[in-house]
Amino acid sequence: MIFNTLFGYFFQVLSLNLWNNNLIIINMARAMFDYTKTVLQKVSFDSKLFCKELEKAISRLLPYEVDELKVWLNSFTTDKPELRQCMIYIKK
Repeated sequence: MIFNTLFGYFFQVLSLNLWNNNLIIINMARAMFDYTKTVLQKVSFDSKLFCKELEKAISRLLPYEVDELKVWLNSFTTDKPELRQCMIYIKK
């Protein structure tokens, strides 16, 4: 009886920790994506700097985040033709 109770408690704690760790990882990935967008917005005054930051971002982001970044970039660079040249980095 005591074994079942302890095992059940241990399993609940383990399950909760796994769920929390996954949540933390997802939140960290989302934070990195949001940080990347902020940096790109701030350096958008200089196309060379923008391209460098975009290249760094692509190497650090997860594949599905790069896909999200493509969508965001298409929207963000609509009225900034000088930044559209950097899209070559995202197509590699």
